[in-house]
Amino acid sequence: MIVNSNPQLSQKTLRLWDRDVCEIFLAPDAQVPERYFEFEVSPMGEWIDLAINLKPEGRQTDFEFDSGMSTATTVDGTQLTLAMEIPWSIHLPKPKKGDVWRANLFRCVGVGDDRYLAWQPTYAPEPNFHVPEVFGWLEFL
Repeated sequence: MIVNSNPQLSQKTLRLWDRDVCEIFLAPDAQVPERYFEFEVSPMGEWIDLAINLKPEGRQTDFEFDSGMSTATTVDGTQLTLAMEIPWSIHLPKPKKGDVWRANLFRCVGVGDDRYLAWQPTYAPEPNFHVPEVFGWLEFL
């Protein structure tokens, strides 16, 4: 595993995406998928939460965004369990029945280009998870 040998669990870990990590991207307004949130957790329990806005001139990332998320992880031999709790807020309002969000799930493990796995592949020429127009649909029933 590519992890931090001295994980910092009390604050977000910048550049966490350079190590082994699982991520969820959520765009609560399906009409504006270029405004979304990124949540990551590592096998060691490190985490980061970001608010992102894709614009024609490039990606704007709010590193100060604070969702109040918490994480839990368990490593048992070759089995890894990761969990994130992301509270409802003004940014991520509790969905109502029938709401539809854009979402995607990603995993990065090891090294090289085949370390990436996506629920909805982005088919970008270089590994890139920031392609909200190909995110899947999350419908609340």
